[in-house]
Amino acid sequence: MTAVLPETPTAPALPAGPDLRAQGVVLGYDDRVVVDGVDLVVPVGQVTVVVGANACGKSTLLRGLARLLAPRGGSVLLDGRDVHRTATREVARRLGLLPQTPVAPDGVTVGDLVARGRTPHQRWWQQWSAEDERAVREAMAATGVDGLADRLVDELSGGQRQRVWLATALAQETEVLLLDEPTTYLDLAHQVEVLELVAELNATRGRTVVMVLHDLNHAARYAGHVVAMKDGRVVAEGPPAEVVTEELVADVFGLACAVVPCPVSGRPLVVPRGR
Repeated sequence: MTAVLPETPTAPALPAGPDLRAQGVVLGYDDRVVVDGVDLVVPVGQVTVVVGANACGKSTLLRGLARLLAPRGGSVLLDGRDVHRTATREVARRLGLLPQTPVAPDGVTVGDLVARGRTPHQRWWQQWSAEDERAVREAMAATGVDGLADRLVDELSGGQRQRVWLATALAQETEVLLLDEPTTYLDLAHQVEVLELVAELNATRGRTVVMVLHDLNHAARYAGHVVAMKDGRVVAEGPPAEVVTEELVADVFGLACAVVPCPVSGRPLVVPRGR
């Protein structure tokens, strides 16, 4: 009689996507160090939100991850390769960035600006393609700016411009999206729309997202992984329920608060205590 061996449990499939990490990264401007020796592994296939008080180094860290600011020490690695020693076009095909205060060229239309998101995919022998057309169309529809294609970007409201810039980043169709304050200039309803869109891209397309947000409740609601920074260093990271605590908010933001379960999501909800 042949013995029946128990089945060996199979490990869960890991999400596909690039390995983006910072190792001992030091970043700064002129003689000022802003990010001081940060180690960070971006969770693949998740939404990571970086939080912290003003001037703690959140946006500077994002600029370092995006290859816009060269480290003074340490390195930023993309699948084991230093991004600052990798060709710009190659990095741009894999990392998409929405900076905090993007500036559009004078006289550019919405359609033309979003189409520029396809630049990393162009070649001298292959310019505009049906694939480019599809990517732009889907990005504009997803952000609700498809009706603005012929409008000049300069004529738009701040909220409309922000959605156009997000569409440009989406049209790039990168594996990783780096978003620096993507809800800037948006009213509350449009803030939620943008964050829901980011969550949908993550859930349905497996996009890895790193966002800088000021609103701690938005971070707790939409992040799978929260990174808290203070004075240029990472002081805590992990799931929102582990990071967003009364003690951390007091330490990082200097705010006395109560942290209670959100009645809608069940995630941490920060309620300031006031004086």
